[in-house]
Amino acid sequence: MAKLAGYDYRGLGKILRARLEQDGRGWRASAADIGVCASDLSRICNGQPVSAPKVIAVCDWLSLSFRAFYEAPDKPAAAREIDEMFHGKSTETAEASDVR
Repeated sequence: MAKLAGYDYRGLGKILRARLEQDGRGWRASAADIGVCASDLSRICNGQPVSAPKVIAVCDWLSLSFRAFYEAPDKPAAAREIDEMFHGKSTETAEASDVR
C-alpha cells in the first residue's frame, strides 16, 4: 500500500517542548502569545494532531516553516512511469541556430 500524506507532529512537538521549557513563562502565557490554547500546545508536544491553522501559528512562533514537518505521499505508479519517460531532456532534435 502506498504511503499517504502525513505530518510529523512528534518532530514538531520535540522542538516546541524544548522552546517552551527554554521560554520559562509557562504554557498558558506562551499559548496566548502564539494564538492557541495551552491544551493545543500539550497535544502537539505529545505528538497528537491539531488543526492546520494551529500548526501554522506554532511554526510561525518557532520561526519554522510548517512544511518542514510535512511528509509527502508516495507518487502513484502512473506518475513514476511518467517521470521515467520524461526525464527532463528536451525532445527537440535541433537548436534554433542549427535550423536554416
